[in-house]
Amino acid sequence: MTTANHENQSHLSATEAEGQFLASLTGETAWQLVERFANLNRESGSADEREAARYIEERLREAGVPVEVYTPTLYLSLPRGAQVTVEGDAPLTLQAKTPSFSVSTGDGGRTGRLVYLPSGFATGSSDLFDSNLAGASGDLEGAIVLTEGLPLPQKVLDIQQTGAAAAIFINPGERIHEAICTPIWGGPDLENHHRRPTMAVVGISRPDGDQLLERVKAAEAEGRELTVTVKTWLEEGLYPCPVPVATIPGCEEPEKFVLLHGHLDSWHYGIGDNAVGDGALLELAIGLWQHRAALRRSVRIAWWPGHSQGRYAGSTWYADHFGVDLAENAVAHVNCDSPGCRWATVFKEVSWTPELEAFTQQAIRDVTGLESSGERPPRAGDWSFNNLGVSGTLMLSSTMPDDLRAEKGYYGVGGCGGNIEWHTEADTLEVADREILTRDIKVYGAVVWRLATWERLPHRFRATVADMKASLQAYATAVQDRFDLSPVTEELGRLDDALARLEAAEGVPARVYNEAILRLSRILVRLHFAKEEPFRQDPALQVPPLPSLAAAHRLAELEPGTPEAQFALNSLTRGRNRVVFGLREAQRIVAWALGHASAWGP
Repeated sequence: MTTANHENQSHLSATEAEGQFLASLTGETAWQLVERFANLNRESGSADEREAARYIEERLREAGVPVEVYTPTLYLSLPRGAQVTVEGDAPLTLQAKTPSFSVSTGDGGRTGRLVYLPSGFATGSSDLFDSNLAGASGDLEGAIVLTEGLPLPQKVLDIQQTGAAAAIFINPGERIHEAICTPIWGGPDLENHHRRPTMAVVGISRPDGDQLLERVKAAEAEGRELTVTVKTWLEEGLYPCPVPVATIPGCEEPEKFVLLHGHLDSWHYGIGDNAVGDGALLELAIGLWQHRAALRRSVRIAWWPGHSQGRYAGSTWYADHFGVDLAENAVAHVNCDSPGCRWATVFKEVSWTPELEAFTQQAIRDVTGLESSGERPPRAGDWSFNNLGVSGTLMLSSTMPDDLRAEKGYYGVGGCGGNIEWHTEADTLEVADREILTRDIKVYGAVVWRLATWERLPHRFRATVADMKASLQAYATAVQDRFDLSPVTEELGRLDDALARLEAAEGVPARVYNEAILRLSRILVRLHFAKEEPFRQDPALQVPPLPSLAAAHRLAELEPGTPEAQFALNSLTRGRNRVVFGLREAQRIVAWALGHASAWGP
């Protein structure tokens, strides 16, 4: 952009400036990156990952975009092979894959009787991380458990707690999907390193799984045991990894920023997950730089390593090392994972915190003309900022329609626009769609542009309060008269009334209003999405709504008067204190903002 054009940008109307920015997003830069990455196997800590980071850095510098490449040391687990062998008169050896952070058995393996515990397959990203394990109790010490699904943390933890020595996961299709099974989010520390899995874990294909399932059922029917040996090989340790971060400075509030981010590393070539996202981030960074005169706030664009083999180690490193800055200045984070995949013509199962739902839906509608539906963000996908209280939106964006998935016989996966090549060697260039990618880049562009340019932040926390009320009602129904949740109900009502007044007030200065929004997010996002302290990370296990009150369901299962029931009551009492105090603090923030309206308003 020439100096004259740069100066003229500030004289455009908001609508014209956004239109020019979105029109500049042609998909050309993104597609060049996708084609380059098609030959890079971007395992974390690898030479190809470093080459990918160099490519991004060089393209940013060529365009004049300020970029810094950090090189943190991340704790990674790199799978190197696995095998399942059926012992006995009819020996059988099956191809397998081991997830990151499984125990590495080496050549010795782990041998035991095979026990089938059904759990079923996920239907989509909404239940991909659920356990649904049936009968995971009793004496299974030393056994090898066979079950369905992918070896993700909650199900692995449930099996591990039975005392099993190993677990075999039957994948839903002919391909074996790569996975990561640790419940530790990001880098382990002294408080959580002991939570690393202690089992050997493998995945096998659906045909091999059906064959093995037939054998174990036949053995059970005949009253005999089927013995199997599971072998896994992994490398685990500390690896230097690149973290490119581009910064587009805002003109009025440069200290405030939107964090736009996605993961750089991949399983194999990872075109649909996440070369397309990396390309989208690069094109958005250059486009934002060219139109920076219209930015009120800054935008930081980050590419994370350690997503696939480190359980979000790169984004966690950033949350650790820039935690205070994020807590004080991040207005929102926007995650870019698996946009622009073939056949991805609808927007469903989109992730957002409730306060950004209507805003994101409007952006999708404005760019594409399509309606969208979403879900509570799963504890996944580099959403490493919940404990800091940063509102977030997007993760996956577009996906294929349900009827097309049914027609193709596809099962639920966690990315690639619903393409079942996700997390396999087959996630190659054919999975990407240039036209859809260009459309999705514009969706991300509209979301980030508005967060960075609108005078007033678009967060609507009455939607968050409504979501909290619905969750609270479910907890109240569960405990009935065994625990009093009415103090929370009353505070939610008061906060809702206060927020209604704030939204209707015309005299609150924009800076005051925005400061109130940030303070509210630090409280309400944490109350609704996090258990741990602000500068720590919750485990990579699903966090229920209003997690401090989730013990309500546990209390409902327990016999009154038992020690365990008293323990649940203790948890609920402490949780109620946390929630009530937080909601009252939120009301004080709203009152502070409204006080400025009465002093300075019209």
